[in-house]
Amino acid sequence: MYFSVEDPNDEGGRNGSTAPTSPAESALQKLEFLRAELDEIDSALMETVRARLEVCLRIGHLKQEADIPVVQPARMGLVHERARDFANAHGLSPDFFNTLYTILIAETCRLEEQIINADFASDPE
Repeated sequence: MYFSVEDPNDEGGRNGSTAPTSPAESALQKLEFLRAELDEIDSALMETVRARLEVCLRIGHLKQEADIPVVQPARMGLVHERARDFANAHGLSPDFFNTLYTILIAETCRLEEQIINADFASDPE
């Protein structure tokens, strides 16, 4: 889903802004619009990553309670496969999505290890 603030092709007529006086000014205005759109997408992306990590924390607590290992190779493979399939279906780089999910999974494992290690540190056994 993409966010739209205003039409970047509007040369100033419909939205009440001043028309650019040169092609360079027009390009800069369009660039400003597109950067604002990227900023909105980045905010949504960061919020989505935060929400994903929150769920991973809950998973970490469940794994700790049930004595389930942090690393689940089958699940990791499934997540990578789904990311690769998404990339291929949308004409994007599977290598990029593999790298992205490798980073996300590494952070997830780090957080889960913290949960499990914190429990061991507080366990008097």
